[in-house]
Formats: sequence, C-alpha cells, structure tokens
Amino acid sequence: MVDDNLLPREGRHVRCISCQHTWLQTPLEEKTPILTLTESEDIYLEQRPPLQKKASWKVWCLVFSFFILVASFVIYGREMVIKIWPKSESFYALAGLSINHPGEDLSILNTSSFVQLEGSNETVYIVGDIVNTANQVRSIPTLKIKLLGPLSLTQCKEKEGKYCLLDSWNHRLSENSLLPGEKIHFETEAHPTPSGTHHISIQF
Repeated sequence: MVDDNLLPREGRHVRCISCQHTWLQTPLEEKTPILTLTESEDIYLEQRPPLQKKASWKVWCLVFSFFILVASFVIYGREMVIKIWPKSESFYALAGLSINHPGEDLSILNTSSFVQLEGSNETVYIVGDIVNTANQVRSIPTLKIKLLGPLSLTQCKEKEGKYCLLDSWNHRLSENSLLPGEKIHFETEAHPTPSGTHHISIQF
C-alpha cells in the first residue's frame, strides 16, 4: 500500500504493520519525471497571419440564384420589359424571342351593331366572331369598344384619329383562349349611345 512515489529507484526497507515482517521494496512503476524550470525564461508564442476566409458555398448559391432570377425575368417577363423600355424589343427579336402582342393572329369578323330604344334613350350592342388564324393556341384579350363621331361635335373632348371619341367600354369574352382555327361568337352588353355617334371601333 506504499505509494511508489515515496520509494527511491534503488528501493528501501519497509515493514508490515500487521506481522512486523521487513523486506526491501522497490517501486513497481517508474516515476514520471517532473519537469521544472531551472531559470526564468521568456516564452514567445509564434503569431501566424490570419487565414483568409474563403467565400462559403452559401454565398455562391445566393449569387447564382440571383442571376437565375434576373435571367428568368428578362426572358419570361419580356412583355413588361418592352413596355418599360420599348427599344429592347429589337434585342429580343435578334435573340429569337418573339413577342405576342394582344390579339396577334386573331381576326374580328362578321361584326354588326344594333341600336334599340330603352324608353327615350338609345342603346347599342355589337355582335361578331373572333377567329384564331395561327397554328397554335392564342389567348383572347379584352375587346375595346369605342363610339366615335365627327370632330365638329361640341361635346368632343378627345381626338381618336380623324374622329371624336364620344364613349368607350371594354368587353371580356366568356373564353380565355382559342385553339388553332377555332372561332367564338361574342355579343356585347347594351350601352348608351351618345348623340352624334356614327362610327364604332372594335379593337383588342
């Protein structure tokens, strides 16, 4: 039960406290040498230059995602880009990215206008057909109905070409698109007819 650190390397005589037997006991394990400083010394720690932080993969992913979003907007949102910057349409044409203008490849046919009396007021409604002349599906934009009269009218507030714009309204069809070669019939709601109306314009 003697601590090996209390025994010298060459051993020493010990005695059992129970039977009083005496013998030479040597350390069972070598003692771990203890290092001590014999004199004071200054210890200098070597300072290494800080490592340059490399851009993490998350930053590169964010940058890549940003460019993907910008490219997608430029390609798929080109109608908005052209609306903001009309000159950009020529660049899209060079890149082979065509722009579908509202009503492109759609024809308005067989139009007729009907005037009817509702009490002392005249109303007009318009009927006609829209045909898709393209070889692919086309969306149907809103129809713009304009009631026009001569420029000499005193109530003329807005000029529309060689006519005076007296009134206008929009008409949305029941279908949103037409298949290639498909035709759809439309009929607008009755609308009050301003005095002096002699021409009706129907456009997309």
